Amino acid sequence: MRRGRRLALLALLGALGSACGAAPPGIAAPPSGTATPASTPSGPSSSATPPPSAPALNPAVPLPGQAAALPPLPPGVPFTGQLLISDRGNDRLLMVDASGAVTWTFPAPGARLTAPFGAPDDAFFTPDGRDIIANAEGSQTVTAIDRSTGTILWQVGHNGVRGRGTGYFSEPDDAVPGPSGDIWVADIRNCRLVELGPGGQWLGVRGNETCVHNPPVSFAEPNGAFPTPGGSMVVTEIWGSRVTWLNPDGSVRWSVRTPAAYPSDALAYPDGSVLLTDYSNPGAVYRISPTGQVLWAYHPTGAAGLDHPSIAIPLASNRVAICDDWGSRIEVVDPSTGQVVWTFTGQGSSRLSFPDGLDYLP
Repeated sequence: MRRGRRLALLALLGALGSACGAAPPGIAAPPSGTATPASTPSGPSSSATPPPSAPALNPAVPLPGQAAALPPLPPGVPFTGQLLISDRGNDRLLMVDASGAVTWTFPAPGARLTAPFGAPDDAFFTPDGRDIIANAEGSQTVTAIDRSTGTILWQVGHNGVRGRGTGYFSEPDDAVPGPSGDIWVADIRNCRLVELGPGGQWLGVRGNETCVHNPPVSFAEPNGAFPTPGGSMVVTEIWGSRVTWLNPDGSVRWSVRTPAAYPSDALAYPDGSVLLTDYSNPGAVYRISPTGQVLWAYHPTGAAGLDHPSIAIPLASNRVAICDDWGSRIEVVDPSTGQVVWTFTGQGSSRLSFPDGLDYLP
C-alpha cells in the first residue's frame, strides 16, 4: 500500500469510534445509478500458482464499511490493496489485487484440511489481518483460517447438521469480527444472532428464535449482523425488509424498512448511514440514512443489471465493490458517477462461480 494511503488508514482507524455514533450530516442524494456502466475488461488471467511467500500482514484492518472515509482515488485506480472473495461455486476463497492477479487461495491446491470446509458464503479479516473468518451456510459451520499458513485454526458448528442448541447453526450467514475480535453470526433459520469469542468460544445469543421483527427480543430471519467501531451493530432481516441499528447494550437506536425486496448485509458507514444490497434480479445497492432516506442507489438495468448481489463494501470515498453473485463477477463502481470502473470475473483456473462474499484489505 502507498505511504499516503497507509497514513490515511491509520488516521481513519483512530477516529472511527466517535464518528460512527454521530448522526449523519445532510447529504444530497446523487442521481441513482441507472446509467449503463462503462465496459471494462475483466482482470488478467490468474491461473499461475500463487507465490509461495505469504502476503504481508496488515497491523490494522478497517471494519466493513469504514473504508468509505479513505480519500478518493484518482481516475484509473479502481482500488489499492486486495479484495477477499468468497468464491462459493468453487468451494474456495481468493484474494485478488487491482490487476486481477490472485495473490492467495484457500484451500491451497492439494492441501489436506483438518476439518471439512464447505462452500464459503462470506469471509472477513480479523482486526489484525492475520486470520480470516469464513461461514459456510450450507455446511452449518464457521471456520477460522490462519492466512499465513493456510491452516484451519478452529471450527464451530456441526458439518451438515442443523440445530438450535449451543454449538449448532441453521444457515449461518456472515461471521464478522468486531473491534475486540469477538465474532457475530447471523443464524438465519434460528432467527438469532450468535456471538463467538476470538478463539471460537460460544459466548451467547441475541433473539428468542420466534422469527418476528421485535429487536432485540426477536429477529425475522436475520442475514447480516455487522459490528461497528463503537461497539454497536447493524442487522438486516429478510422478512419485512428491515435494517436495524443496535446500541452496544442491545437496545434499538433506529430501525427502518428498506427499499430492498430482499435486504442483505447492511454495514455501517462512518457517518452513521448504512450500505446494503437487494438480493434480487434485477438487484440493487442502497445507501440509506437512519430515517430511511435513500442517499445513493445503484440499480442498472438491461445487460448491466445486477443478478442477486449479496454484499457491497466501500473501498474509498469514491469506490464501492459489489458482489454480483449470479452474475459471477465483482464490480467496482464510482458512486459519484454510477459508472463501473473495474470488473473481475477471472479467467481459467481463477474464473469465479457464484461468488457470495467480499472483504477489503487496504
